[in-house]
Amino acid sequence: MTKNEICSSAHKICHIITDLDVGGAEFMLKRLLEQQIDERNSILVISLTGIGKIGEQLIAQGFSVYALDMKGKLAFPAAFWNLSRLLRQFKPDLVQTWMYHADLLGGLAAYYCGIRHIVWGIHCSKLPIGRPLTKLVMQCCARLSAWLPAKIVCVAEAARQNHIEYGYVDHKMVIIPNGFSAATLQKTISQPKPILSAHGITMSMFVVGCVGRFHPDKGQDILVQTIKLVSQKVPHVKFVLAGRGCDKHNVELMELIASCGVVEQMVLLGERDDVPYLLPEFDLFCMPSRSEAFPVALGEAMLAGLPCVATNVGDSKALGGPDTVFVEACDVNALANAIVEMSQQSPDELAQKGSLGRKRVEQLYSIENVSQHYKTIYCDLLSH
Repeated sequence: MTKNEICSSAHKICHIITDLDVGGAEFMLKRLLEQQIDERNSILVISLTGIGKIGEQLIAQGFSVYALDMKGKLAFPAAFWNLSRLLRQFKPDLVQTWMYHADLLGGLAAYYCGIRHIVWGIHCSKLPIGRPLTKLVMQCCARLSAWLPAKIVCVAEAARQNHIEYGYVDHKMVIIPNGFSAATLQKTISQPKPILSAHGITMSMFVVGCVGRFHPDKGQDILVQTIKLVSQKVPHVKFVLAGRGCDKHNVELMELIASCGVVEQMVLLGERDDVPYLLPEFDLFCMPSRSEAFPVALGEAMLAGLPCVATNVGDSKALGGPDTVFVEACDVNALANAIVEMSQQSPDELAQKGSLGRKRVEQLYSIENVSQHYKTIYCDLLSH
């Protein structure tokens, strides 16, 4: 066993996260824990809200997962006491928190219980749009950052820089990017489309896919605006949106699609459990985000061997590298032009771009390497 393996197996670690629904930080926690499956008896996961799909998957793998079912700011006091009770029962040697609400509530509860090895996790580069309570929580974290956490993990350099400007202390910050599993399915030329064929998509169509929860930060509205421009030059194009809120029950999204006149060019799949199988059915992946830190969706698409078009936000360029086509955020015309240009390339050219992207993720951002970075931080703290 390595020094890190001996250290981590000899200590109890508690992970506290805001929720365990499908999302970037949640997937990262799941991948990280899957690297520590043999140590699951010394690991506790606590969600401030519900169990969620990720929590169910972790339970199925043998991890202990608790949900506090916190709803709204008035539930903070009860959640604090319930969290403190769980921490006293489990007696962790180190607490790792994930995202602002967990950083604040989990950090304070851990400190109250006498735990001093506290590691915060920042998983966005900027404050989410339209979240006043989240802004208040972040401001509290900034004020507490000088004494409450021992370390602050940022998933991107852009996240580190922006949070220093928000008031976080910089000397505690370390950058550990999101990690990806090489077991992801890889696209092939003439890839069959069993999932999409059920929605009327044929092999002759050029499919542009976008995966992410519906939110202004994710930029689905920008992508919808580009579709009419693209379809004028690429008549056989289809755009597929997958993710929480990307479905026909979303009134805001449906009204936007209708107003842009692109109903026929779109397929809405909503939240999916089969994204690893869905991704290879796309011909091109598009990330139209206004804000990202280190985008999981882009990394997953690259690992699936997809050519990608993305906005230049957060650390997207560091992840995407030279074979991803980047445009500035909110530039509808530039995004449309990039998609059109990619659609005009041959299948072999697109496959080459996808293959290079996959190799980049495998070499630079494997979950195995990322897991070792986390273990090194934990062991450094626990050895003092």
